[in-house]
Amino acid sequence: MIDLLPPLAADSIGFASLASLCILAAWYAPAAFPLALAATSTVVALSWLHAIDLAVLAVFLVPPYVVARWSWGRPERADGKVIVAAITLQTAMFLVIKGYPGAQLLQPWNQPVAVVGISYMLFRQLQLMIDAPNMGEVRLTPYRYLTWLLAFWTLLAGPIQRYNAFVEGLAGIHRPGRDEALAAAHRTVNGFIKAFVLAPVLLGPSKISLLARPGSDWLDLAVVFYAFPFYLYLNFSGYTDMMIGIARLCGFTTLPENFNAPYLARNCQDFWGRWHMSLSGWIRDYLFTPLSLAIHRRLPAKYHALALAAAVLLTFVVVGGWHGTTGAFVVFGLMHGIGVLAVALWDGLLKKRLGRAGRKAFVEKPWVRVAAVALTFHYVAAAMMLVNNSLAEITGGLAALLRL
Repeated sequence: MIDLLPPLAADSIGFASLASLCILAAWYAPAAFPLALAATSTVVALSWLHAIDLAVLAVFLVPPYVVARWSWGRPERADGKVIVAAITLQTAMFLVIKGYPGAQLLQPWNQPVAVVGISYMLFRQLQLMIDAPNMGEVRLTPYRYLTWLLAFWTLLAGPIQRYNAFVEGLAGIHRPGRDEALAAAHRTVNGFIKAFVLAPVLLGPSKISLLARPGSDWLDLAVVFYAFPFYLYLNFSGYTDMMIGIARLCGFTTLPENFNAPYLARNCQDFWGRWHMSLSGWIRDYLFTPLSLAIHRRLPAKYHALALAAAVLLTFVVVGGWHGTTGAFVVFGLMHGIGVLAVALWDGLLKKRLGRAGRKAFVEKPWVRVAAVALTFHYVAAAMMLVNNSLAEITGGLAALLRL
């Protein structure tokens, strides 16, 4: 790293100190807050970067800004080849930098590169380039662009905030009232407890490789199966709570919510409306909806159902691939895509057999709700094993348990 200081993780004293400086700036010198945010975010980013990482990041940051400036407030350029080419280039750069299979062969460097937060940056950059022709009502400057991408409260793990919402948040910086400040501080502390006190307890028992130990049994499998989903929720939602709380202590109120009781979802579609909601919203608006519109416009009606099913699967393959570079993440995405398609098929079957009113009455029965939530949670938990373990580890762990 730029080895002047250790990586500033969200639970470090250094991170807390820098966040406190931003809060003080928002309270006592709001006009200076953008500078404080930029400086703090730069320090946090540099603490995570080696020199080669910084060089790669610098290259990665330039094309989207140039293209967005070229098309800013120019609706006639919305469908231009320049934007399509820039999106393709930026996505290809992301694949190379992350080292996806095949793409790593194009890396011009001979040492590991890890640009922190690059997955979140990519989606924000794509959004900016796509929306730029219709965003003339807000200003785009290099200073705002870099601060938006590197903002310390979304750099490490999101949520994915859109540029216009970021600008709106900067314009609203203020010293919150007592009740608002207490609620924000309470959320920050609760998030810290979730992410850095409770979640770590569950991380150790969540690896399926533990099943290879002598004497492992089905109870151990249950611990492995249930530990990781709750670890991931506590860690991720706790981090999000911390960042939203810190931002609100600065009077910055436009960071998007990311979780809404996801393990109470009654099906996979409902789950993605509650889990990582800033990602779900981005995927819906910038991938699935354009695909759906293209299908309805360009294909005969008799092919719509099949094409939409393929679009769902492709969408979730992208979701899985965005999370990681191995085959396990592709399977993770496919499982969720199949789950969403199963929901649509089941819903259609219920409407056909029971009618709309009968279907509504059936799904509102308490026992149906409980069964749906339990089934959805276990399906999601099974898919999440692919986030925490490779395919080889899963098959090896299960084989060891079954003594195969």
